[in-house]
Amino acid sequence: MPSGVIASTGDDGSKEVQKNKEKTKWSLTWSDEFNKPKIDPKKWTYDIGNWIKDDDGNLITPGWGNNEKQYYTNSDENSFIKDGKLIIRAKKESTTDDSGTYEYTSAKLKTKGLFSQTYGRYEVRAKSPTGKGLWPAVWMLPEKDRYGGWAASGEIDIMEAWGSKPHKVAGTLHYGETWPNNRYTGKEFEFPFNDGINAWHTYAIEWEPGEIRWYVDGELYQTQNEWYAKGQNNPIKFSYPAPFDQNFYLIMNLAVGGWFDGDPDETTTFPRQMEIDYVRVYELKNRDYRDPVEPTPKPVELPEEAKQPLEDGNLVYDGNFERPFTLIDQNEKPFDPSYWNLVTLPDFGGEASAEREIIDNKNFAKITPHVPGSFSHSVQAIQLISLGKSGRYKVSFDAKAASDRQMSVKVGGGAERGWGKYSNEETIKLGDTLETHSFTFDMLAETDLAARLEFNLGSTGSIPVWIGNVRVEEVSNEPIDESATKPPLPDGNHIYNGTFDQGDMDRLTYWEFVSNHKKDRAVVNEKAREFHAYLKRHPSKKTDKYLVQKGIQLIKGNEYLLTFKGKADKNRSIYVGMLDESGNKSYVAPSKVNLNRRSDTYEVKFTYDGETSDYNSQLIFYLGGNSADVYLDDIVLKKLTNIPDYNDVDMKPLKNGDFLSGLSFWNPYIHYDANAQIVSEDDEAKISIDSEGNEPWSVLLEQGNLKLVEGLNYELNFSVFSQIARNIEVTLENAQYKRYFAEKVEIGNEKTTYSFRITPTETDTLSLKFLLGKSTDSPLGKHVIYLDNVELNVLK
Repeated sequence: MPSGVIASTGDDGSKEVQKNKEKTKWSLTWSDEFNKPKIDPKKWTYDIGNWIKDDDGNLITPGWGNNEKQYYTNSDENSFIKDGKLIIRAKKESTTDDSGTYEYTSAKLKTKGLFSQTYGRYEVRAKSPTGKGLWPAVWMLPEKDRYGGWAASGEIDIMEAWGSKPHKVAGTLHYGETWPNNRYTGKEFEFPFNDGINAWHTYAIEWEPGEIRWYVDGELYQTQNEWYAKGQNNPIKFSYPAPFDQNFYLIMNLAVGGWFDGDPDETTTFPRQMEIDYVRVYELKNRDYRDPVEPTPKPVELPEEAKQPLEDGNLVYDGNFERPFTLIDQNEKPFDPSYWNLVTLPDFGGEASAEREIIDNKNFAKITPHVPGSFSHSVQAIQLISLGKSGRYKVSFDAKAASDRQMSVKVGGGAERGWGKYSNEETIKLGDTLETHSFTFDMLAETDLAARLEFNLGSTGSIPVWIGNVRVEEVSNEPIDESATKPPLPDGNHIYNGTFDQGDMDRLTYWEFVSNHKKDRAVVNEKAREFHAYLKRHPSKKTDKYLVQKGIQLIKGNEYLLTFKGKADKNRSIYVGMLDESGNKSYVAPSKVNLNRRSDTYEVKFTYDGETSDYNSQLIFYLGGNSADVYLDDIVLKKLTNIPDYNDVDMKPLKNGDFLSGLSFWNPYIHYDANAQIVSEDDEAKISIDSEGNEPWSVLLEQGNLKLVEGLNYELNFSVFSQIARNIEVTLENAQYKRYFAEKVEIGNEKTTYSFRITPTETDTLSLKFLLGKSTDSPLGKHVIYLDNVELNVLK
């Protein structure tokens, strides 16, 4: 049994603790010693099956998103207690449910809904099995997805191990934005000679605000302080230390197969088991948790052996393509370490050529994907560059195409870095006019002297692309212009950071609090995350104290609705108004709002009748005239759609629906359980299906980044025919799989045009998906589907 208080001698990053030279002490808050006959249902519950599901139980993706092969059960054949140890056993046995058939069973235990905690020490004593394709793990997920879907709300991997590499384990953080713009950073721990995961070891993390430390048997091997979280509809990141500032629950499992260690082979014997002696969670006993220190980009000093920047600071050599590309068309062929590589590996089925062409007296690379292949990485222009940890970098380039198409650009690691992304994978829309594109990213991973700058040109047709003036350079931390004009966010809200949880650690980014009294102050409490104006003992005129956000865009003749939550220490009134940029002209007579001690939601509706549209107006809350404190939160300003401004709306959000530009803007997907090919042929999408897989989405063609506006009427049209009669499913859904439209369509061997009317209930960014996989209980057999003339237009 644990003693209740333990001491840690590791370096915890606290200057106060180091100065006093005292040991950090931890007090036990929760544990399981597994000394009962059966697994305690008050401490552990189970994930069941092989699929990730949404909150309504709908299937999202199989293999737990990692191509895992096991079916998790709550059977005492897969998890049980023996001799004071928890056993998680993986067995090679076939099992079937409504969603498929699986070759292995195992168990995944979790404390979700039973125990979770923010900060503390989390400790597990365990030994793990060895063998190719075995993946034991102890990890943590947030009790609530406070910042968005995985991995925006975070994941903490205390320990995960490769069964085929028993001499090491890994500790990793996952964070950033929702997949696919997630990030991960971590480090591996190597055991001494003749030691490994199949012996008993104690794995632990110590988690404080703004810092997480990893230990094996008391040895500190990694400290992380840099991470972030960003929501889909947010203009900036959530305030640090999000997402690791909320309750996380524990998970222990033994997976079989998947991307991490591959699938089992003939050397892997079953059954195999993971043993856990105890799980213990502590909180700090003898000092306060450290104060988080927001990470900022730091100047980078690369080692001597690195590829150094040029005199003008450019990390890219030959950014204007004076030298020929090195053609990498075989897996074993080495990259040119300094200059450009044209990569068309046979595994991905792409073929391309590159030549130099002069545009406006400057050299450009003209890259033609003769065979675009099935993946964006089927055709790549790559240069290796050296990046330093904690640096901020800007990528910029000029580009165009022979006609409308897209490409993706990212900076990431190679195979030795697990193909990790250092930047988002930016989707670049190209037309026949030369344009400059740029994006910035923070290098949160360890220094990489062979990072990959990738221009991915595959899968979207054979349209040539011109690229020039390519630069990657280190940049400083430029402040946000908080008063600049603010286009509405993707969800239609005109207010930035209306939830007071984004930007700098004071959580007041984009807002300004003004008072004539020096003792007045405004704060956002870390837990409540609402604006709080301390106004006691300072009565004044109502206009002497106010909260304002500038740069609000108001369109002439439109009606708007402002909603917000508000309360006060005692009954009092505030006033809400809209001013012009100078603050001298009021567009709306200040509306009186009566607050009480209960947090209520208030509405203010107004019509903007200015002579012209104003893209720099101000929203203002007048807080003077009373000494009671004021609290505000969840501020939203949206245009009411009964008077739509079509100048602000993309009337034809879907691109390349006639497939004249190949598959540009479209993303084909073939799941591993299906055998199919999606190409552009004769200005149509041709879907050749040999085996349709086990799910409707096993064969999928989609176009994302479609911003649809609440209340507007849209018409969706498309033409389709199939060599055999069958169903397909057509949906419009967001990144969290919320469907705004879903329709099953009967198709046959006559080309038929279908038309549907859609009125979104919210402003959202959606994907149009054609689900072309399984449609009946019986296999369909080989057939081809042709899709063309896809249109999505606003109806006035």
